[in-house]
Amino acid sequence: MSAGNAGIVLRAGVAACVFCIGLADAARSRVFDEARVAAPFLKIGQGARASGMGEAFTAVADDPTAIFWNPAGLAQINDVEVMFTHNQWLENFRHEYFGLTVPFEGTWSAAYSLLDLGRFAMLDPDTKLPGDSFAVNDQVFQLGYARAFASDAVLVGASVKLVKEDLGSGIRGQTVSFSGGVLGVPLWEHPRLALAAVVENMGGELSGFEMPATVRVGVSWRQSGLLASPAEAVASGFEEPGKRGTAAYPWQSEETSDSLTMAADIVAPRRGRMELHVGLEYWLSFAALRAGYRFRYPRNDLGGMSGLTLGLGLRGRGFQFDYGFDASYAPYGDLGNASRFAVIVTF
Repeated sequence: MSAGNAGIVLRAGVAACVFCIGLADAARSRVFDEARVAAPFLKIGQGARASGMGEAFTAVADDPTAIFWNPAGLAQINDVEVMFTHNQWLENFRHEYFGLTVPFEGTWSAAYSLLDLGRFAMLDPDTKLPGDSFAVNDQVFQLGYARAFASDAVLVGASVKLVKEDLGSGIRGQTVSFSGGVLGVPLWEHPRLALAAVVENMGGELSGFEMPATVRVGVSWRQSGLLASPAEAVASGFEEPGKRGTAAYPWQSEETSDSLTMAADIVAPRRGRMELHVGLEYWLSFAALRAGYRFRYPRNDLGGMSGLTLGLGLRGRGFQFDYGFDASYAPYGDLGNASRFAVIVTF
């Protein structure tokens, strides 16, 4: 090899090394970015139903957790609904959620969530032995409103959050953040296709760190009456020709035999790594099965199985109200598993 060629090879090798180091630094900086935001608990998904679908819920968002996933979705709710969710999260951390929706000149919603991390022992500075204990918890109070426009083709919503963080020993903080979303149902006879976008956790700082601002975009597809022919679907009344598809769930219409929903979300945080979420839900009469997957680019750090989610749901009817039960399961590798249980009542 001539001296000239050797020099070219050497320079190419150095350039390749520099490029690889640059990629590693970029990836590492994205990881470090995740530690530079306040209130990371705001990233914990709400609701057993959405969790069972891989948290691909931006373009679905049709229950009281819509205030979290996409405030615009609240406009799809035409009844008073109350939801309670218990999330037995990692390391026995307890995560609770309460949501209420009330339709009035649009749809209003209020929600409260609590992440209880338990009590921790303080070390005595002299003896180095455990001394007094302190509690750590995070709370979120949320108000939202949504309304439909253009003959219900476009839904627009917004929410405001009061975020409170208590790290114990008098270390506390609070701030306010805002979220806004849009959900569009394109003109489609059958099935129902929806597109959505959300900007969440904008504004405010907590303990000197910015909020975890995030952009979500999603798409969902839902078809009812898969067990019936198109002619039977039209005859039954839950899909009318020439009108925007409503794609009713079986527990909403006695004529609807079943329904299938498929959804996908792309999540782009201002700091941190992009994520892809996919999920599906199949209702047969009053029961549902759900499955989904969450992928964090370039890989799931806790292993491939950590992205899997599973769920089930039940719905029924009482004298003056409907009720439902949802559950989901999500593994997090060596950190353990997360199980959510939710109860919803519709008046």
